[in-house]
Amino acid sequence: MALEFDITTRNGPVEARGTVDGVVPFHFEDHGDHWTARIGGHWQHTEAHSAGSRAPAAPPLADTRRNIYRALALFRSQAKRLS
Repeated sequence: MALEFDITTRNGPVEARGTVDGVVPFHFEDHGDHWTARIGGHWQHTEAHSAGSRAPAAPPLADTRRNIYRALALFRSQAKRLS
């Protein structure tokens, strides 16, 4: 499963948009205190950042990438259990 995305950090939450396998839409937003990922039309995951780990501000891009790949791993894991 390949993930392609572009990250933007302008005026608001850090956001990434792209596709899984070149077809399935992928959307990620990091609001500083939590992040949300959506894959396809039905799968969504929201996770709070650890208490005190970061102030609500623009996250480092390394954290954003790590959370994006975490979301993809959760999606894959849940998809395997359902098949």
